[in-house]
Amino acid sequence: MIDENHTLDKEVVQSVRFANHQPPPRYVKTDAGQLVTPEFLAFIQQALSGKLAETAETAELDPQVKALAEELSVIHLPAWQGSIGKTADPTVTGIKQANRVAEYLIKRGVRMHSELEEIRWVATPGGPPGAFDTGLHITKDEHGEWPAPDPESFYDLDDITVTQTDSGIWCATHPRGLAFESATKTEAYAGVVDQLRERIEQSREAR
Repeated sequence: MIDENHTLDKEVVQSVRFANHQPPPRYVKTDAGQLVTPEFLAFIQQALSGKLAETAETAELDPQVKALAEELSVIHLPAWQGSIGKTADPTVTGIKQANRVAEYLIKRGVRMHSELEEIRWVATPGGPPGAFDTGLHITKDEHGEWPAPDPESFYDLDDITVTQTDSGIWCATHPRGLAFESATKTEAYAGVVDQLRERIEQSREAR
């Protein structure tokens, strides 16, 4: 504990500061004008991008640790098939303390070897942010190269579901983040099909 005396208008004011006192956190202003801590901003950026946020901590990481932490922070798992068929759909998960876990695993001898890679995740063209995108997993072609999937392979018409709301409106949705509402079931379905067609065409033009 530290005592500090200050004189204010001939009055002695005593302030007490404890040894374990932590200063208030630093804040940064977002584009929307909100004040948040750098740690919170990094978390949001990681959640949206699906990639390890660039912070002072990550900048000092060993390249091997950083590469492994990048993989651990957001993990895109493909559909899992057991001995009796598919038992789990594609999903996105991750490890909160990716930097710490990666550093530990590197010390244990774990390394990433791209030449041993058998499967690779590809983001959905024009799809949601990485942390919310199940994307698509690909394997090497007969020439040992990683193919560039046609955007249409990400958007399966069979994945469209149409349900009627309590208000009587029909709503068609697609797991790639598309939705359309209409007074009839057919129009709702057709609306999402049009969105799929537009998304596919835009993705092909951007390749």
